[in-house]
Amino acid sequence: MDYLTTANVLLWVFLTVAFYFVFLSHWLVAASLFPDYVEKCQRQYGRPVVTTLVGLLFTVVPIALGLTIANVAPPVLKWIGIVITAVPILAGLLGTAGLARRVGCGMPAPVDEFQPWRRVLRGGTALALTFLLPLLGQLIVIPLVLASGVGASVLTWFARKPSAPPQAGSEAGSDALGRPERYPTALPTLTPRTPSAAPPPLARP
Repeated sequence: MDYLTTANVLLWVFLTVAFYFVFLSHWLVAASLFPDYVEKCQRQYGRPVVTTLVGLLFTVVPIALGLTIANVAPPVLKWIGIVITAVPILAGLLGTAGLARRVGCGMPAPVDEFQPWRRVLRGGTALALTFLLPLLGQLIVIPLVLASGVGASVLTWFARKPSAPPQAGSEAGSDALGRPERYPTALPTLTPRTPSAAPPPLARP
């Protein structure tokens, strides 16, 4: 067979290894530059099915739209289609850093407290090794992982910000105009008044 040549085999091997290092480096850079964002994306993987489905929706539509614009639009406007196609890919790379961190948290080490990037390194190494599975790794695992990363990013962008906890010593409530109602900490105690001593009787002449 013409396809099973040494050149083709080496081409696939080097492409797969290149993908491995590209993904791993993006995850480490994302975790180093945007640690809070990566941590929020990690929380989204508590619902992996929903995250992946949302990611598929926000991946297929923009990429199809971007490729259509790149093919139909005049040469001056082709860059618009390229940008639309590249946005989901970049969002997927940033979002999957949360997945790599989640995998790394499942393999804890004593140095994680002082070197938190090691979680992403361990998890990313294990996750990227799944991409080396012939055909299935490149055709199924990588697209699904990237789609889940897009979903994690989208859900993180639209997530509600947690409400600030009430401060200590704050007022108990507010009135109809939104002004705080101030209640006394303790009711004043009323002490009974003791009757004053009776005046001395007047002396008779």
